[in-house]
Amino acid sequence: MMSRVQKFGSSRGRHQHEQAAVQPGIATETNAEALPPRRKVHPSSVQKVTRWYYNILFLLFVCLVAGLFWYGLRFTE
Repeated sequence: MMSRVQKFGSSRGRHQHEQAAVQPGIATETNAEALPPRRKVHPSSVQKVTRWYYNILFLLFVCLVAGLFWYGLRFTE
């Protein structure tokens, strides 16, 4: 029984990868070093969303405590 490589030859992905490494115009290591990091070009807003989330949770907790305190004072008289 023949293996897949013996029957069909080398994999297509490997061949395409080798061609891409040889083709000019594709970013090489020297071009990639000149570009800024992706994180600086496209900053993430995850930290802002996280800060808003925790601030809102804190505000809701303060409102809950104040509401329970008001409820206790009003209806225990």
